[in-house]
Amino acid sequence: MQQEKNCREDVDHKKGVRNKDEYCMPEGCSSFAGLKEKGASWEAFDARPLLPKAAFFMGDLRDGLPMLNMQAAFLVSAKNFSEKQVGVLFLAFGLAQFVCMTPAGYFLDYSNNKIDWVIWSGAITSILTVTTAVIAHPGGNNLGLMVLIKILQGGISAILPPAFNSVTLGIVGGSGFTFQVSRNRMMNHVGTALIVAIGSLISYLLYPNIGALFIVSPLAMIGVYYNMVRIKPAHVDKDAARALIVESSTMTEYEHLETQNSFVSQIPIDQEDVSDEVSSSLSHSSKDSPLSDIYSPSQCSREATIKSNINNKTEEEALSLHHEMTPSISNNAVKCQDTPLSPKNDQETSEHSRSKKYDSSIPSFNLGWGSQSQRSDSSSKSDDPVTVSPRARTPLAVLRDPTLLSFTFVLFTFHLSNSSVLPLVMQSLTIEDERSGILLSGMCILIGQGFMSWFAKICGDYSPKWGRKGLTLVALSSLTVRCFLLTLLATAAEDVKTEMSAIVVKGLILSTQMLDSVGAGIFGTMHILITNDISCRTGRFSLMMGATTGAMCLGATISGYVGQAIAEDYGYAIAFTSLGIMSLVPLFLFAFCMPETLPDYVKPEQRKRRLMIILKKINDQRRKLAVKATNHFRRRRDQQVSMELEDRKEESLIEKPSPEKELV
Repeated sequence: MQQEKNCREDVDHKKGVRNKDEYCMPEGCSSFAGLKEKGASWEAFDARPLLPKAAFFMGDLRDGLPMLNMQAAFLVSAKNFSEKQVGVLFLAFGLAQFVCMTPAGYFLDYSNNKIDWVIWSGAITSILTVTTAVIAHPGGNNLGLMVLIKILQGGISAILPPAFNSVTLGIVGGSGFTFQVSRNRMMNHVGTALIVAIGSLISYLLYPNIGALFIVSPLAMIGVYYNMVRIKPAHVDKDAARALIVESSTMTEYEHLETQNSFVSQIPIDQEDVSDEVSSSLSHSSKDSPLSDIYSPSQCSREATIKSNINNKTEEEALSLHHEMTPSISNNAVKCQDTPLSPKNDQETSEHSRSKKYDSSIPSFNLGWGSQSQRSDSSSKSDDPVTVSPRARTPLAVLRDPTLLSFTFVLFTFHLSNSSVLPLVMQSLTIEDERSGILLSGMCILIGQGFMSWFAKICGDYSPKWGRKGLTLVALSSLTVRCFLLTLLATAAEDVKTEMSAIVVKGLILSTQMLDSVGAGIFGTMHILITNDISCRTGRFSLMMGATTGAMCLGATISGYVGQAIAEDYGYAIAFTSLGIMSLVPLFLFAFCMPETLPDYVKPEQRKRRLMIILKKINDQRRKLAVKATNHFRRRRDQQVSMELEDRKEESLIEKPSPEKELV
């Protein structure tokens, strides 16, 4: 190593020996220095890029609907199931999801193994998908067993949405949740489109025996497993994952390291030994941090983090940053306001760390109507919010929140009017030729999912600037426009007389899927973000996520029956008209009954403020480092000057003749 070489060169000079511990890189130093020696970087251990990759392969596992639609086509075409029998299977699946969503979310709030829940639920869901195709008897002779499998599949798949979003929240915290969810949803839509495209192509080539397409589900699960197992449990902050606190220690560490890395690369020091010292000094504040030795946050407990900050003065600003960006819950449990609580000295920091405690209790079965719990000792009587223990609110206190109830009803009515639109469109395209209809049906999903990925990205980029409500209203209104356009096209399709006119009408029907992208793409992403906004500081994120997602499943289940019944009795035009009228209910309900839920800590100016504090901290470290480097060069220069003077003295003594020689 060049570093060791520099040290040995200094040791060779008796007069110029320098302390190796002072000037050379200490062995096993943390963060960037150790990573450089091992040829790696902290980005290789960043859990955030793994989340979109896992979401990409979760396209058919997230709610089971893509593969469920393909199963319906398989059972009707290859196994001679009737539409009524397929409807019974859809109903069993949807009701099982609805019943299991909220309890699953409740227990996930207390689970420390959320990653394992995602893996196991996804694996079982994919196995049951293949099992459905294998054991189905012609004509639905074993319908009872099929219903049992669908109930089990619905219950298991109910774990996936709250579990995966909880893992995401635990890694990035509330401040980074908007961006990360939009990226997850974007990749999820792309993955769904790819899975549907492959499945449709297999179905077209193997028609009518299309059972082989279900091998796509376990193959996708392999991708989910590969990415999820690379996320360490220590990456997931338990308190942040349940929305008990806003900032995740993992995300705070990532932001610090990102900023620090950019500064390390810009330090204009040519000497290699000093550059190593620069890296070691800049990484000193991360030496005791969770990412120091194993490159993953191992301290998810906030109390442990605060204790480590007390012993390291360079971390006091990070502690101040954490409290500045940790909002206090407002009266309506929606808006979060900043409350700076920066300690002024070590004594206040110590008192703060003793009073700051976090909820890590077992599941509470107190179903009372109380609000957020507080400490029972004398410190809870103080008006200082620091002395209030952030404990989870009781389940009924959360579920009776007016904002949550309004939003849940909006979700139910939206999916009641939206979920049956796509199946009706697919059926209207497959009336004449079932084989070519499979490709057209796949094209419907492919177009919709492709544009949904773009609108999901828009939600992450612009909802912090424009707010949640405006984008959500755009999504809700697009469903109404889509339904009425389909009414006109369905009426025109009945009067088509030429083949060319039929092709044009089918092309226009396919183009309406762009509006489905606007509605489902935006609303699917905003559903997760608004649920997180409402659950701020309640400690019940997964519970609320389960309740809202369960309302979606119930609405989708009822929608399938209502839409099919109207289409069978009155035709597709009347069905689309009825669904369009029903879509006005969530539109007006959200417009007049839902407040703007965008919290302050998500707004761009707050994010800039947080990053500026981090930059200020790194800048202070650079100034200290510059002073240290200057002193180091001065010492080296003084040593060289002194050594040159001594060498000159020795040379002068050698050249000066002795007195005896002068006498001679």
